Amino acid sequence: MRKLLFPASLLTILFVAIVLNIYFLRNELNEFYLFVIKEETSRVKSVVEGTIAGGGDPVEALTSYMENSKLLKGATFKLEGREIIVPGSDISQEYFKESFEVRPFSFTLYFDFSYVRELNRHLSYVLISLLFFSLLFTAVTVWLVREYFKERILYEREKQEKEKLESINLVIHSLIHEVKNRLNVLRLLVYRLKSSFDKTYLQKLCEEIDRLGKYVEETADLRKPITISRRRTDISLLIRDVISKFDELLKTKRIDLETKVEKAELELDPEKVSSLLIDLVKNGIEALENSKKKKLKILGKKEKNYYTIYVMDSGGKLPSTKIFEPFRSTKKKGFGLGLYNAKRVAEAHGGKIEAFVRDGWTVFKVSIPIS
Repeated sequence: MRKLLFPASLLTILFVAIVLNIYFLRNELNEFYLFVIKEETSRVKSVVEGTIAGGGDPVEALTSYMENSKLLKGATFKLEGREIIVPGSDISQEYFKESFEVRPFSFTLYFDFSYVRELNRHLSYVLISLLFFSLLFTAVTVWLVREYFKERILYEREKQEKEKLESINLVIHSLIHEVKNRLNVLRLLVYRLKSSFDKTYLQKLCEEIDRLGKYVEETADLRKPITISRRRTDISLLIRDVISKFDELLKTKRIDLETKVEKAELELDPEKVSSLLIDLVKNGIEALENSKKKKLKILGKKEKNYYTIYVMDSGGKLPSTKIFEPFRSTKKKGFGLGLYNAKRVAEAHGGKIEAFVRDGWTVFKVSIPIS
């Protein structure tokens, strides 16, 4: 893009310069026509005046002048109200006319500038063509300049984001290391207690710990894309399973929950989507902490080629327009990775996530393609 910018700009300037030169040349040519005609008319008038003053025949003098002139092709004169054509005259309407008066005659001269008119016409065609190409090259140049700066801004933004992530990754790695160590300790404790406690409960606990471990590993390097393992999943059951994890918390917080979920089977990564929904529901519950009206809605339905999940809270506000960027948390104890990872999961499935406020509700909208 940058290599094309300079020659395109140079060509645009060149075309504009040529157009201006031809335009001025055309104007100068027209001025030259008028000058030549005025000079020729002045000479004819002098000849006629001299002939009349000497007692000669002005018509005969004018006929003789026309025979030797390359420009003057014809003439007429008026005498006592009658218009008479000078012998040997060609008075085509295409000729340029110029008039003068020498009493008692009134003369009209006919000049042939057809070759000049033809030249002028061709110059006009060239001017229009070059003007068109000038406008075209100008448009292309403007587009190239805009695309160049757009790419430049995007490059700088990505560069800053990469530098930011690299610096923060150093902190994250140390944090992740500690969390993974503690998870390993928990896993060992659970395995030791399996013989004396409910194995079903302990098995679920192990699964949750394993799932958390995978989540931690993927969060360790934010630069890496999320890898997903798709399988046929009933999305309605998955949503209800996520909601069930918050039953006790919703009761404790006295939050009214409304759910309406359509049944559908999608090709998705259930662990990743479950993690996404957990982040959104948790975010909605936390948003209602200091709210008088505590209502939470979770809806799921088919919309065209997508299955759309709405997580809505009655808080009615968004803390920031950049909530999906990493480390943008407004919470004192938050790292700002929940919504960022939710965005990554949605995009890894070929979908998207949006956030907006509508009718007093804060809405998080997740769209996942229906395979």
